[in-house]
Amino acid sequence: MRCYFMRNGHIGAVELLTDVSDAAAIAQATALFEERKHKFVGFEVWGRARFVHRFPPDGKKSGR
Repeated sequence: MRCYFMRNGHIGAVELLTDVSDAAAIAQATALFEERKHKFVGFEVWGRARFVHRFPPDGKKSGR
């Protein structure tokens, strides 16, 4: 799976996620985002062409 870190409505960085389950990938992506939240406004997790998770859920910048 991949985690796409979002900034200004575009992908700002990509990280490969090593865990295969959706829940584990979301947890890993959340931890990575916490380390980088000063650079990005959110993230999406995808398993190839399958959408898995978006943070924040509405895709809008959270109150940071």
